[in-house]
Amino acid sequence: MASRLIAYVAGGAVCFVLGIRSRRVVNGLQVLIAKGRKNKRRNALAGNYGPVRREVFKAQCEVVEGELPAELDGVYMRNGSNPFYDPYASYHWFEGDGMVHATRIKDSAASFCNHFVDTHKLRQEQRAGFPIYAKFGDQEGVRGVFVAMLELLKQRVGIIKGAAVAQQGNGTANTSLVCHAGRLLALHEGDLPYQLKMLCEGVISTVGRLSVGDWKVPFTAHPKLDASTGNLHIIGYQIDRQPYLTYGVLSPNGSLLKSFPVPVSFPSMFHDFAITENYAVFMHMPLVFDPKAMIEHNTLPVIFKPEMPSRIGLLPLTARSGDEIVWYELPSFYVFHIANAWEEGGKVKMVACQADKVDLNAMKFSEDMGSRMTEYIVDPAKGTAQMRRISSVVGDFPLVHPAMYGKPTRYAYTAVTDTKDEAAQVKGIAKFDLATPPTQKEAAIATIEWDSARGGEAFFVPRSQEPSQCNGEDDGFLLVYVYEADADASFLHVYNAQTMDSKPLAVVKLPQRVPHGFHTYWMSGEQIRQQQLPGFAQQH
Repeated sequence: MASRLIAYVAGGAVCFVLGIRSRRVVNGLQVLIAKGRKNKRRNALAGNYGPVRREVFKAQCEVVEGELPAELDGVYMRNGSNPFYDPYASYHWFEGDGMVHATRIKDSAASFCNHFVDTHKLRQEQRAGFPIYAKFGDQEGVRGVFVAMLELLKQRVGIIKGAAVAQQGNGTANTSLVCHAGRLLALHEGDLPYQLKMLCEGVISTVGRLSVGDWKVPFTAHPKLDASTGNLHIIGYQIDRQPYLTYGVLSPNGSLLKSFPVPVSFPSMFHDFAITENYAVFMHMPLVFDPKAMIEHNTLPVIFKPEMPSRIGLLPLTARSGDEIVWYELPSFYVFHIANAWEEGGKVKMVACQADKVDLNAMKFSEDMGSRMTEYIVDPAKGTAQMRRISSVVGDFPLVHPAMYGKPTRYAYTAVTDTKDEAAQVKGIAKFDLATPPTQKEAAIATIEWDSARGGEAFFVPRSQEPSQCNGEDDGFLLVYVYEADADASFLHVYNAQTMDSKPLAVVKLPQRVPHGFHTYWMSGEQIRQQQLPGFAQQH
């Protein structure tokens, strides 16, 4: 293998010296470096994880069971990883191009559209005719070093323009969605957001990459909207330079009110955070970036170190500096997603899906890697933090009523993981009563499970935007995409979130398969009509 790698480097050096601007040469080097890795983590492309390449525009859908609730007027969307080109070698689920699958619902009828987010990265690769950017899944072991060297070669011969990447980014916009300040944003924590345009018919197009004032770092995929103020709280993290963590706030009109670094001692994956009435809540956990371990252990450069503690940090929302944060230490764990956090009796309570271990190098799921709902209580007066598991249900992608972020919340929902499936597909939806007393060890109060179908993250849509018109916090609907392998077809299911009746209120057959993906969103008809579209006339 050493001789082969030397040959690769030698070939790259020749191209570098001669300044050969040949896409075919670089393409060939990519194939050589990738040799022997072709099947690594390819289960992330198998079955319904596989991509779809066809974009559908305003296809009318058939309601094949039940009836769509008349209260639903909006678009249910799911963002996800959908590679435009097949990878040369290994592949990680996190790295595909962003594709939004949207179902417009109005007057108990539905139409469907899906759209590749038109990112700078995707445009450059379409011009080249092959994937030109290094993939997360390729940065593994010694081979990862050569992948990095090849990136420099691509810049040298002009296939990748370094200045353009610095100005326009190379993110995939593949993770989540949010609507704020009249803008629908596709998010990915390695770049700035991309604004999308949603027409009233549910057709999507990309407006462009968003500029966020003086914000100079990547933008979280999980911003938190404070419904009371209209402010959007954001974070960004970097792995290769300080500041490792930055916090900011966007005003209701989208301007950057403030931003500043939050000091942390080592770079970590800050995938999610929370807000309460008075605090921004951060979780600094030992999923660390370690290039040395990548080479020594032939792994990805992201390693979970269980010998290190985890910390919860409380930063006052009034803070003008990250130095005002106070950290509280707990035993090692990792959380990808937080359900919610709020204040209660002078303490901060947070509920999240906690895993005792995490391995991004794993090629198949095992139950000991599963996440379970966990409650954390931080007492600033005593300087203490405690945690306890509140459910044995294995699942992730937690959700609550979207207007309840930062407020006392009784009900939460998660996707339920099929622990017997190496691909960790979602087999249902669980509902949790967060007011369950500690004397009862199980907070899950209801579960919807599919026999053989598999789904993803649901989204809670309240029956009415006016709380007075709802019969409780959980009076609403759960919308979720579900895939039936036998028919090789996807459906939109709508459930009663209050009763959790396993029989859907409605089932909508979609015009093509929707691959498993990441996060969902509901954009109301009112939000569609109130979009701010620079350079575009308002369309209603």
